[in-house]
Amino acid sequence: MVMVIKRILVAALVLIGAATAQAQEVLLPLQRTAAQTGTGQKSTSTVALPFFDDFANCGNVPSPSLWENIGATTGTGFGELPPTIGMATLDALGPDGRIYPQASTSPFPADTLCSQPIQLDSFSPADSLVFSFFYLPGGGSGNLWERVGDTPDDADSLFLDFYRASDSTWQTVWARGGICVDTLMAHTGTAWQYVAVPVADPAYFDSTFRFRFRNHCSLESTEKTGMRGNCDQWNIDYVLLDTARSVTAQPQWRDIAFVSPAPSMLRQYQAMPARQFRTAELSPTLPATITNLFEQELASHYGYFVLGENGDTLYSYDGGFENAPAVGYQTAAAHANAPLGYTPPANGIPASYTVVHTVSEGVGGDSHRQNDTTVFHLVFADYYAYDDGEAENGYGLTSTAARVYLAYRFDLNQEDTLTAVDMCFNRTAGGENEAVQFYITVWQANSEGKPGTVLYRDVARRTPQFSPTGGFCRYLLETSVVASGSIFVGFEQVGNDFINLGFDRNTQSADRIWYLTSTAWQQSILRGSLLLRPHFGVAATVGIGGTAAAENGLRLYPNPATDILRIGGLTPNSTLHIYDCQGRTVKTITANAESIALPVDALPAGLYMLRATNPAGIHSTAKIIIRH
Repeated sequence: MVMVIKRILVAALVLIGAATAQAQEVLLPLQRTAAQTGTGQKSTSTVALPFFDDFANCGNVPSPSLWENIGATTGTGFGELPPTIGMATLDALGPDGRIYPQASTSPFPADTLCSQPIQLDSFSPADSLVFSFFYLPGGGSGNLWERVGDTPDDADSLFLDFYRASDSTWQTVWARGGICVDTLMAHTGTAWQYVAVPVADPAYFDSTFRFRFRNHCSLESTEKTGMRGNCDQWNIDYVLLDTARSVTAQPQWRDIAFVSPAPSMLRQYQAMPARQFRTAELSPTLPATITNLFEQELASHYGYFVLGENGDTLYSYDGGFENAPAVGYQTAAAHANAPLGYTPPANGIPASYTVVHTVSEGVGGDSHRQNDTTVFHLVFADYYAYDDGEAENGYGLTSTAARVYLAYRFDLNQEDTLTAVDMCFNRTAGGENEAVQFYITVWQANSEGKPGTVLYRDVARRTPQFSPTGGFCRYLLETSVVASGSIFVGFEQVGNDFINLGFDRNTQSADRIWYLTSTAWQQSILRGSLLLRPHFGVAATVGIGGTAAAENGLRLYPNPATDILRIGGLTPNSTLHIYDCQGRTVKTITANAESIALPVDALPAGLYMLRATNPAGIHSTAKIIIRH
């Protein structure tokens, strides 16, 4: 029987110094994804052979030039060490990022990933057409608290269908019932499973041939509010339909490719405030996972380059040529663990950098170039991020206590002012977690490195908010908090319902996550990072209800602003740049007087950084809060 892993419960008794209240960290399948765009599109032309897609570098939905998609998403987070970087995932979420309305505890039809029409009218069974792909149920193996996603149950299924135009029917040519990765590894020795299916029926050889993947899911039966949501992921990669292939022979692909996403340039963070950045925060190396799928050793070339926000090349690294082992991973340090050769200036000015990694076979490269590039975007703006921006699971706490506390540690290199917190909550079936109440809370770290003195606690209660695109929602603090050293940002939860916060499984900051249900703080043992990002501003920035902000002589009023922001303390002919929280320039003007009135009604609500540069090249900065 397949173990039902609809949620991962880590009992309090395994935690050191467990509190008296019965407390558990709970890791759930992801409850939400970003709403999809470009789904369900039908092509006006057919696709020629070979049909190939490994879902590398295609955003969060399959390419509409190859697929007509309903509900499937693409990304890099659900399965470790796929054949090449990127995969498609079928689960219980529809195109709008919400659980399908027909979802129930009994198996129900969910996503469909269907190819565009493929030209087979000039071929016949004698051409030995074979369709192949790799699949992975759930994601990850080993300890329950280290797995990703949700293992499909016995009654859940993944189907492969071929379309037969002669009678306008879909024929199921392969199916797989629910199973966990560990069971597959015990039988085959690998996590990702290879499937090859011949295309032999003469009825398939026309200009309208199509194939499709579809899945059936089933929700867990649970009485706990907020826990019932997405489930039963099936991950698919390296889809190929071509001629002159064998179903039984070991497949060979002459392909050098990346397997994992590009690493961060920082040791711990994915992003951090420009004012807090120090060169000691940089990682000494940039590890890359590169695979050779061919049966023979191949020479490959690797390098990376760093781009500034204007697209100019600031640094380039040439790792030269190294031999990649046959059907294995590159181990040469010049490719697999290249040194970080660029040091961004620690000047406190918001900036963004793009690191582009490239690999190729020999000089010319192989035929599948889309998996030969991976990119990391480094942002120095006004926020800290341990997470990569995508959640693979939902995180929360269950307890018999009337109050539950969650705290996330951040280390400041200089005094700064906390003005807002971004959080990404997951949607659940029936919106069960939308009424859970909490107070945003900030603690100073004590001498033991745990949450200590409370620096801030909301007066008014909050509830989970949800972005239409499935991303972060911003909570402005009622008053700004001047902080220094190590602090914890989180919340005090009212009651013991499940709050369901986004959890990124592909970064690791478990040692920064703490929770309290009685008298003793407990450290998380779950691999991953919370989707919680604190935003910082200048010490004089006023939060809710404030009237002015000033730093380096700048005076802003009103701040927060709705339509007009008045800026004083300027040197005539200064250049003003406004940056959003991603470090992107959203407005640039020249101020011809000591004070100006700046329209901001066209900018989305949120936090921004203003940088004023006078004719002598001296910078002044201040935080802007915009509300509508």
